[in-house]
Amino acid sequence: MNKFNAEATCEKYQTPTWFIKSRYIIYYILGLLEVLLTLRFLFMLLGANPRSGFSSFLYAITGIFIAPFSGIFNPVSTTGLTAKSVLDPATIIAMLIYALAAWGIVKLLWIKASRNE
Repeated sequence: MNKFNAEATCEKYQTPTWFIKSRYIIYYILGLLEVLLTLRFLFMLLGANPRSGFSSFLYAITGIFIAPFSGIFNPVSTTGLTAKSVLDPATIIAMLIYALAAWGIVKLLWIKASRNE
């Protein structure tokens, strides 16, 4: 959606511009977080080397977001010939909770925007 379509949407439905911009920012941040968490999940599931530069960077960055959910379920791990595969349910739970939180924040902003009309 380009700038002109966003402005037309604002005028057509009388949605405040600040709400549309806030919604885009929130969903953009959520998208970045979901991509990072998906990469973490896939790397752990496929047994990526945790001492590799990119995977250690990814685990360090996403570890902050996984920490509140890390004790809910035990991770399942299998040891292969060369790699250790880990199924970490905390990553999936974190992805769901952050998506719900972003959706809830956007809905609260919508309530505020609709009251201002």
